[in-house]
Amino acid sequence: MSRPFLRGAAISLIAVLVLSACATGSGRSADYALAHTPAITDLTDTTWTADGIDDPDRDIVPGSTIRLTFDDDTLTANAGCNTLSGGASIDEDELVVSELASTLQSCEEPLMAQDEWLSSFLTSRPTIERQENDLWLSRDETVLHFVADGT
Repeated sequence: MSRPFLRGAAISLIAVLVLSACATGSGRSADYALAHTPAITDLTDTTWTADGIDDPDRDIVPGSTIRLTFDDDTLTANAGCNTLSGGASIDEDELVVSELASTLQSCEEPLMAQDEWLSSFLTSRPTIERQENDLWLSRDETVLHFVADGT
């Protein structure tokens, strides 16, 4: 093999290693590789609170909290205004949420928009992954990170 080829291969390998080391963003810990697809029963009896969102066009509304709870075959969500609820299951590695019913409180526009966005996101079949007290929901360029309350 020629020296230019080996040099190019070495530079490519270093670039891959550097990029891999950077891939733990989006609220994902270095242990993210240990994440697995949970069963709904693995998520019950816990309130999951979002502590971050990685999305080029969205952030959690300041002063609000996004929380999820699971009960056998139901998901309940609150994003700071209305409570959303609907059927939930896991198919392969996707969270499957049926159409969500919502309370009808009137809130400030940013919170109403966050409710609508969360409902749309949850019903889009996001990928679901769990690693101990961390839960990730992701779809396209959006990653929503939750932690189990009390951790």
